[in-house]
Amino acid sequence: MLKDEKKTNKTETEYLSFQERNKLLWSLRSDFAWAGKKIPESVEIDGEEYRLREMVRELGEKELLNSDEAAEIRALIPRLKERAETDEELLETEELTKAEAEALYEEATGLLRAVMGLKDKLEGKGGERSADELKKMLNTQKIIDEKRWQELIKGLK
Repeated sequence: MLKDEKKTNKTETEYLSFQERNKLLWSLRSDFAWAGKKIPESVEIDGEEYRLREMVRELGEKELLNSDEAAEIRALIPRLKERAETDEELLETEELTKAEAEALYEEATGLLRAVMGLKDKLEGKGGERSADELKKMLNTQKIIDEKRWQELIKGLK
């Protein structure tokens, strides 16, 4: 048996400790748990399968959403949140192996990332337009800061 096979088999049968469970839950509940996580390829909710990663990518490429797409997203977001909360609850209450716990954690964080991406699309955030708006905001703030600095210097003279 190879070294990696031993490690994999041990992880698949070793149960999650109290400390490991708390670490995963703390991480999942942090504000940016979803940052850098992969959106699940697909997810089944109430017997309906969503090709989530593809959906988020395709919607992200669109300039504007039509009313049907926006309505579909508004209906899907609470369902995705509910699924992530169910994963979190299972992670908190069930006796799980480390592999099962990690899979639940990854799914929950991926779902949260999808929710954030879909919300941003509904709110018109993301893409080049958002980057341009951020640059304008930063430039405006620099000008304001420079004016304050000049006023402070005048006040000290």
